[in-house]
Amino acid sequence: MTTPLRRRAPHADLPVGSADVLPRLAATAWPHRAALRAGARTVTFAELDRNVSRLAFGLRQLLGGDGVPVVVSAAPGLDFPAAFHAVLRSGNVAAPVNPRMPAATFAGLLDAVRPCAVVLDRAMYERVRPVLTAHAGLERTLLLDAPAGRPAGLLTCAELATGGALLVEPRDRDEYELAVLSGVERLTHHRLKARAVAGAVAEGLGTRSVVLHATPAHDLTHLGAGLAAGATQVLFGNPDPVSAVREAERIGATHLHLPGGVRAMPTRPAVAS
Repeated sequence: MTTPLRRRAPHADLPVGSADVLPRLAATAWPHRAALRAGARTVTFAELDRNVSRLAFGLRQLLGGDGVPVVVSAAPGLDFPAAFHAVLRSGNVAAPVNPRMPAATFAGLLDAVRPCAVVLDRAMYERVRPVLTAHAGLERTLLLDAPAGRPAGLLTCAELATGGALLVEPRDRDEYELAVLSGVERLTHHRLKARAVAGAVAEGLGTRSVVLHATPAHDLTHLGAGLAAGATQVLFGNPDPVSAVREAERIGATHLHLPGGVRAMPTRPAVAS
């Protein structure tokens, strides 16, 4: 089956709606294909889109859907892609943050972005907990996983996603509404989708591609490119080139994403998908 995005100019034939339409299109085209893999865990495109919708419902109930900023930060794994797209599908603006950011730098970011909520993995939460406590404008802290001794009443995304049975659909919205606040960069839904499609074309990704991500943080363009092309993305998270190449060869990856960029691997049968 071909990718749902026709491969012409990178800016042409973009799907209508918010940028979270990418996991929906992939789920429609390849529901049972492996979308993401981390360690022994695998998520299909259908499961990813369902997770996005369920969390988006909980976020909308909790925060509303009027374009408020929500910080999302997690080490490479299965949690970030769902949380990032759920923020968009809930009608709000995602502010992705490097999960290795020092607490002092994170405090300055909160002052600049002024989010109403943060969604953090365990390691990030433990490192910046004093900053969160001191920031008066922060309404909600959500955890992607539950650290030991978490304060009572602090929700995890899994708990929030079970709050309702309704699934939220991608929105047919103005393409030029703000989707992402990333440092000094402001990305619209149109720009985010255009980057994803252009990345898929530039990297030569397709439904038989297996991309090993060996970077310390998620890259939105590469994440979107994999969704647009129907590729399987393996989230390794170890930036050591020697270890990454060894793992890419072990799983039969077609592409390797290192901090310096993406490289094609020797063609071989892929086993990750």
